[in-house]
Amino acid sequence: MAAAWPGEVVRLDRFWDPPLLEPERVRLYGPDTFCLVLAQKLGLHLVSPADDLLLNAPVDLLRRDLRLHPLEALSAQAFPLFAKSLVPKLFRSRAYPTWADLEDECRGLDPATPVLLSSVVEILAEARAFVLQGQVVTCSVYEGSAEPPEAFLSQAARLLDLPQTCVLDAALLPEGWALLEANATWGAGLNGCSPAAVVPCLELATRPSE
Repeated sequence: MAAAWPGEVVRLDRFWDPPLLEPERVRLYGPDTFCLVLAQKLGLHLVSPADDLLLNAPVDLLRRDLRLHPLEALSAQAFPLFAKSLVPKLFRSRAYPTWADLEDECRGLDPATPVLLSSVVEILAEARAFVLQGQVVTCSVYEGSAEPPEAFLSQAARLLDLPQTCVLDAALLPEGWALLEANATWGAGLNGCSPAAVVPCLELATRPSE
């Protein structure tokens, strides 16, 4: 990505103690902790999709059951289940065979922590698209073998309430393509997408705090 960026690229090791930078000129790209800490230090706003975006998605885009429960209510659910935290990355997003497995993973979290649950599905391939102002600008299959589902993800971008830029991931199920998740542009790997096409997305993914 650095080779495609048209401006100066500053690589930071001590990102918790950044040098003096002009917030108006800074655009962030990197892992979550790196970007979140830098945004706070530099007075920046990171553009991200809503945490509950999938809960408001049309059922025909999801192709699976999806629901939200507090952590403390999950012992009553029928496992196996795929689980992920509503607030990203509080624990590992994956299929959990039993409640005991999930309970062990989530030890120490607030019992009221909201958790997204879905039925476990067979995934044949996975794809990623970077979206800019409601339009897919680059799309690539990064797991498995399939044609990039640009038409499907373009339809999803039209139907969803998206920020100016974000990333949409799709999974190929035996029944067809399904919307897997939405991620922030500033923290998403390219996964085979065109760096040049991602540049204008990154330009809108960070802005000075108001």
